Amino acid sequence: MIFQNPHFIQICLLLSLASTLTGCGNDGNVPVFPTSGVVLYDGKPMAGGGAISFVPLSPQKGKAAGGTINEDGSFVMSTYGEGDGSAAGEFRVTIYQSTSQEPDTESMPVDGQAEGTKVTEPIQIVEKEDIIPPVYSDATKSPVKVQIDPNGNNESLKIELKRM
Repeated sequence: MIFQNPHFIQICLLLSLASTLTGCGNDGNVPVFPTSGVVLYDGKPMAGGGAISFVPLSPQKGKAAGGTINEDGSFVMSTYGEGDGSAAGEFRVTIYQSTSQEPDTESMPVDGQAEGTKVTEPIQIVEKEDIIPPVYSDATKSPVKVQIDPNGNNESLKIELKRM
């Protein structure tokens, strides 16, 4: 099923931008380090899943990284290839949450006529009280930052979001 979200287009654009900025392969320009963790909202794994990106605070010294947030809040970052990690440095973290999904539709009749096809509204998959504040999806205003250490363990990050 395809997740629908008011920020769906922004997610696609962000991931396209991240892949454009990082190129098609690691030419040895910027080393990356395995990076993964969990996104928590009020101490619980963020509901619904979504997307996460690390935007370098110093663009000359880093590369953007992105990943998918699973329904249990876990994520793995990618820069050059799937799951390869993030460059070292300080990053602003942006989070896009999937709050609804596209509904199933009944199949069209064999003769191709639209009669009988039923389309319904998107299905809400995240309760209203579990929807994160929109500031976390703003690449210039998100209050969340992370430091990726080339000599440290970056595989158990906790990204903690709070109500505002």
